[in-house]
Parts: sequence; structure tokens; C-alpha cells
Amino acid sequence: MSTVTKKDFSIGVVVFYKGKEVEYLLLKHKQGHWSFSKGHPDEDERKLETALRELREETGIRELILLNKEPLLKEKYKFINKKSKHVLKNVEYYIGEVKDKIVHIDGTEILEYKWCSYQTGLDTITFKESKNILNEANKIIQKQFDA
Repeated sequence: MSTVTKKDFSIGVVVFYKGKEVEYLLLKHKQGHWSFSKGHPDEDERKLETALRELREETGIRELILLNKEPLLKEKYKFINKKSKHVLKNVEYYIGEVKDKIVHIDGTEILEYKWCSYQTGLDTITFKESKNILNEANKIIQKQFDA
């Protein structure tokens, strides 16, 4: 029996708030894992439009200062979905700063949220690939504030 690999693509945003220290917004998805806001593009939707729409739908966040107009981070991983199909997932992330920590989760796709430090974020995030995204985002953000 051959395993056909399905390809899947999502786009998201690593959201941070700069107070005394940098805090990251983590979301608990309905599947039970902690990660960042992300989702699939609608037809004819550009990457940035998708990322901002998903963020708005999942968190209510409408105002965001992007560090770059292009995604700065990419993750790739494989998993087996509910139908026992192998999936090769590619996710690209923008990095964006918010000026307040007001979040309104949708309660269906996203069950909980928390703002946390880099270290707490690493302890909270479920999957290794997303921990790597936080690590890379943290390096980029710290460089921004050290400049």
C-alpha cells in the first residue's frame, strides 16, 4: 500500500507585545495544542490578507504593526490526519506587534489564549516545530529592540 502525501499550506502571525519584557500571544486550538494564529487562504486571497483575517477571526485583533511585509518564518512538518492520510504541512508566519493585550477568542477554533514570556512560551507550546518558530521570532524581535 503506497502512502500518498497530501500537501497543506497555512499562513499565520506570531504576535508580540512589548512592555517591560516581550510577551507572545499563544493560542490553544480546538485540537488541543498551543501555537500561534494561522489558517488556510481563501480563494484568491493573498498571504497577508489570510494572516490578518485569521488573526482577526481567532483573536479579534485588528491593529498590528508588522516587522516586514513578507513572512519572516517558515515551518515544515509531516503528520497523519484523522483520515489516516500523510500530510506535508507548510506554514509561513509574519511577525507583528500589538500596542495592547486585548484579545477576544472565538471559542470554537480557539479555546484559550495566554500572553507569556519567551521561556514560558517554549514551555507552553506543544510541538517542536512551533517552539522553533518562537525561537526564531524571538531572535528577530530582540535584534529589533537592541538596534
